[in-house]
Formats: sequence, structure tokens, C-alpha cells
Amino acid sequence: MTDGPFDDASPDEEETVGRQRGVAAMLTAAGLAVLAMVGVGAAVAQSDDATAATGTTPDALLERLDALEADLPNNPPPLGAQLSADTTWGTVEGDATSVRAVLDTLEPELRQLFIDADDADGDVAEGVALVARGWLDIWTGTTALAVAESADLAFPIDTTDELGVATGADELRGDMEVGLELLLLGRARHLEGYGLLRDLGEAPLDAQLRIDDRASSAEAYDAEVRPLITRMLSHPDPSVLVTTDRFDTDSPGVRSRAMSMSVVCVDREALEELGGTASEEVLAQLEDVDRIDCEDLPGADTE
Repeated sequence: MTDGPFDDASPDEEETVGRQRGVAAMLTAAGLAVLAMVGVGAAVAQSDDATAATGTTPDALLERLDALEADLPNNPPPLGAQLSADTTWGTVEGDATSVRAVLDTLEPELRQLFIDADDADGDVAEGVALVARGWLDIWTGTTALAVAESADLAFPIDTTDELGVATGADELRGDMEVGLELLLLGRARHLEGYGLLRDLGEAPLDAQLRIDDRASSAEAYDAEVRPLITRMLSHPDPSVLVTTDRFDTDSPGVRSRAMSMSVVCVDREALEELGGTASEEVLAQLEDVDRIDCEDLPGADTE
């Protein structure tokens, strides 16, 4: 019975084997130390990621939103529209393909932020959820517009083949309509969400300034671009003129009471939510709007 395979080894061989065992033990220990360090580092990183990805307190949600702001597009399309004088269509301005590529990389974080904020309570959570969902709408909308941008825009709209089937322009226009509808929806959520977060003012100073800028951009879009896209899609104008007073002439004997009235431009959706009738009580709850469509609505020149 022996104690091991090296009972008959010479002293030199035993010394060599001993050194090899010592080196192997050192390497094993070093390897374990490295693995331990990597494991601890990975655990810390995972812990930090988990905190960043799942924090749902107002401060955490605002921090997560601000972390995305540096990479989010400054001003997603459409940036404007050129309406056709003889058709109910036009051309939109802006590069949807590049914006879609940027949002592709941010979509998972935006989606998780929306889910977490939507599950949380409070005004900050509501605002962050609106903003994140708005960006997801814009991501989907630019995806549809990117299809149109990559297509042959030279196709005429009214051509058909020998069977009377449209030759493809209708499908292109359909993609654009879907994309524009989603972009309008996303921008509307931003108008509400960024506006709410601006009014709350609970973010750190630098982050709050970025939120304020986003809210101002959303308001400018609502006033200057939204009416153009709405008309391009053949939807009712977002603004409507309502009469504030009638039969009260400011020039007795010169201007008839029948022709005397004052009008104000208000948001159509807000008016409809309050019943659709511009009574004094309803008008007291509405704010005047200053959109470009107010300037050419029927009756806009009424004094």
C-alpha cells in the first residue's frame, strides 16, 4: 500500500513536482481572486442597472427620463408641411429615417420607463408615462414614414394597371398617413406630459431646464405644425372660432346689431369635452389659442 504515485521519485523530481504544485496553487488562487473580483463587479453593475431600470419614485423616474434626454432627438419630424393647392395632400419636412434609427436604440429603455411610470402613482409618474409613451408613438410613426422615404416617390397617385388596380402610390400614401397619425398622437402626449412636468418643477435644475425646453418645443409644434399636418390628413382643424357676444354693436347707427359679434379661437377638442356649446360658463374654462389655423378660419376677420 502506497501513499501516492511519487513514492519512488528522486529528491530532484520531488522538488520539481513540489514547485509545479506550488505554481499551480498560486495560479488557481489568482484565478479565483480574479473571478471573485469580476463577480463582485458584475453584481455591483447589475445592482446599479437594476436600480436605474426599476426605480419608480418621482426622483428616480425623473432621473431615468433625464438620462435619456441627451440621446433623444431634438425635434423629430415632421418639422413642417407644404400643402398642395389643388389636392388634399402635400409634402412633409424632416428626416424620419435617421430619427427612427436613433429611437431604435432607445426603445427598450423608453418602453420600460413607460411601464414603470404607468404603474406608479402621482403627478410626476403621470407626466413621465405620457412623455415615454409619446416617444414610443413617435418611434412607431417614424418607422412608417421611413418606409415612405425609402420608396419611389415619383409614382403618380392616380395610375392603374390594365385591371384597374392602383400601381402602388396608394400604399405609399397609406404608410405616410399611418405615420403622421402616430406622430400627431406622440406630440400630443408630449404637449401634455412635458407641460405637466414643467408645471410641477420637481426635477433638479439642469434636468428641469431640459424639461422646460421640451415643453416649449411641444407648444410651438402644436401652434405651428400640427394644424398643417391635420389639414394634410383631411381632419378638422384643431382650433375653432366661437362667438363670445352678438348683437352688441360698438357703433350704434353705423354698424348693425345683426352684423356685430366678437369671436375667439379655442381648442376644438377641449370645447367638445365640455359639451361643444360655447356658453359663458364653458368659455370661462377655455383658454384662447394662438395657432396658425386660427388666422384663416371662416369668420376670423370678424371684429
